[in-house]
Amino acid sequence: MTSPRRLLLLVIPLALGLGSYVLPGRAQETPQGRFAFADTTLLRDTLGLTFEGLFPIADSLGMPPVDLRALSIRYRYTLPRLLKLSDSLHMVVDSVGEYMLRERYNPLATTARRRGNQFTYRSTYDITRTDSRWNNTTDFFVPFGKVLISGSSGSEFHRAQAGGRTSLDQSRTLSTRAGWTFSKNLSATASADLSSLNNGTRGSLYNSKNDDNKYSLSGTSKFQPRRGTTSEFSFSGGAENYNGSDQQRKSLNGGLTGRLRNVSGSWFTHDASGGFSGDVGDSRVPGQADYLRARSSNANLRGTLGLFSNAPIGLNLNYSLRNQRYETPTDSGVVFPVLSGSNGIDMSLRFRLDNNRYITVAPRLASSNTAAANSPQSQNTRRDRGVNVSGRYEFLGAALDGSFVRTLTTTKYPKRGGDAGGYAEDRDSRSVQGSMNWQLTRKITAKLTGEVDLDRLRYSILGSFLNPPVPRDQYGQSYRADATYAFSKQFDTHLGVEVRRSLFVNIPAASTAANTETRGYRAVWDWKFALLSGLTVNQNNTLNANYTYYTFLPASADRLVLDYFTSTRIDADVTRSLRIGIKNDFRYTPTGGFAPLDPPNDNGNSYFSQSDENFQSVLSANMSYQLGSAITLSVTPIYTATDRKGFTEGIAVPQTSTRSLGMNGSANLNIPIGRKGTLTGFLGKTFNADHRINYNSGVPDSQPRVEIDFWSGSLALSWDL
Repeated sequence: MTSPRRLLLLVIPLALGLGSYVLPGRAQETPQGRFAFADTTLLRDTLGLTFEGLFPIADSLGMPPVDLRALSIRYRYTLPRLLKLSDSLHMVVDSVGEYMLRERYNPLATTARRRGNQFTYRSTYDITRTDSRWNNTTDFFVPFGKVLISGSSGSEFHRAQAGGRTSLDQSRTLSTRAGWTFSKNLSATASADLSSLNNGTRGSLYNSKNDDNKYSLSGTSKFQPRRGTTSEFSFSGGAENYNGSDQQRKSLNGGLTGRLRNVSGSWFTHDASGGFSGDVGDSRVPGQADYLRARSSNANLRGTLGLFSNAPIGLNLNYSLRNQRYETPTDSGVVFPVLSGSNGIDMSLRFRLDNNRYITVAPRLASSNTAAANSPQSQNTRRDRGVNVSGRYEFLGAALDGSFVRTLTTTKYPKRGGDAGGYAEDRDSRSVQGSMNWQLTRKITAKLTGEVDLDRLRYSILGSFLNPPVPRDQYGQSYRADATYAFSKQFDTHLGVEVRRSLFVNIPAASTAANTETRGYRAVWDWKFALLSGLTVNQNNTLNANYTYYTFLPASADRLVLDYFTSTRIDADVTRSLRIGIKNDFRYTPTGGFAPLDPPNDNGNSYFSQSDENFQSVLSANMSYQLGSAITLSVTPIYTATDRKGFTEGIAVPQTSTRSLGMNGSANLNIPIGRKGTLTGFLGKTFNADHRINYNSGVPDSQPRVEIDFWSGSLALSWDL
């Protein structure tokens, strides 16, 4: 257990912060409808992010809503800002964040005449039951006219106890960049990245230490040969010196990258980017007498061509090319090359009346080669050919969406069995999807969805390989109906029904015992009711039934899994500072097979013979009390009960019974110190107790109770100059 004296490192600064902070006279106002979308509300309060129009925007971009939301959270950009940056930078949405991060170190993208230095220092100390971490980081930015100096440094000390031994891991990093803007279109940057890592445990034979130092010089040039055409080219070169317990390496590297954009009116756009990089170095394993020389190179090209994007008939073409070669030295003193690469081209031809009436035809060609896992000298190859036809049509308040996809894939594994050879896989995948959204009334919305998939897999032998996969066909179909009734802002409900069927068919007669047919049925009922302005109830109810039939086996081999699940949650704003959430989950899962009737009837019918059943109930709560904007106290208890029973001759016999109680409590701190400092952290207590009972032929065998009880904490100080 953690010594109380070690907690003084956290308690003393926490007490000083509490004593220096004056609580406001009034708590922060709580917005209405807070629990309608709890995750959105939390992100709005902490990060200033909202997600209005998420689904229509994601649909127009052709990307999943969860990916668009993740990009907004990761880079702290609102959805409108993401779209605006994407349009102004002329790039896809998922590349905006990385591009903006890189541009922070580009002198041409930074205002050289900005006044004032920036210096930020952060120190964090974390302590848990068995380990502790101390982190220190600094960031600085200093402009001198046309010269910009920036950098960061950090150190981390991690002490852990395990198996009666104490390990200490130390890491230190220093990164510095100096950029010089010669003109508005030309700049140069020099950088140095130094790092040191030392992992050690007293008495261990596996301690490691390495130092990695990198130095580079780069230049960036922008050029606009004519109106509508912009270009940017960068070169870089440098050296690396790596000295570690596993390897010693000295290398030189260099590269050239460029980007070209051409726009001609509203009918033609072309973006292309590419680059080439390479390095040569000498390396050796510690204890080896001679160095081994290894080289590597990487070339890539990527572009997008658009024709008549806003016209009734438009074309969009994407192409990419990548080739990589690197040499790997081995302990035996041999250097062999490893090759990999990919290239592809896809286009989409869209015929559009408006945004709700269009059809798109998108063919695709791609190929790739990678090194085999068990034989890097050998290449696995893959070739894809496919087409995607999709469209939408809206009439009388109903929107019809459909798509057809067919992909032919040929993959070769020449060394899957080592020197014995390998096999080739030919896969033919077809998929048809369709959906209809219908706004029946102002409050009722219906949706019908259907999908059919078929995969055909065939194999051929390369060399003398003896164990290729079994040729097979896989078929799946699903149909789903959903209805949503929004009575008011306070109450809405949703009902969904889904039917699934899948077939797994092995072609050879010797493997047909594994052929199966699975039928699944699912029903969902959700509802949300805001009883009061600060009291909301949500409930989810789900019924699942999955039948698995073995086509060529007796009926006794068939299986049935039933699943009944209900979840109820109550969220309440008791006061402006006190919030309470209570949640109860209950799941009941009976499973079993089928047995023939006794005596058997003429139809050969069988009945469901239950083999076991599982019960699980989880009761949890989340209570938080906010003292102004600086201190938050929270308590999260959770109680779980699990029971499993087996059936012998129709009689339920208990097998296991588990009860667990967990309790997490914490005090979170966020206190400003002056105008440029912030003290953040938490002090928490974790308790968990588990008790398990095993039953042997119905006789209980109580196991010893297991308890975990420890303190944890974190304290961080940030200061800007």
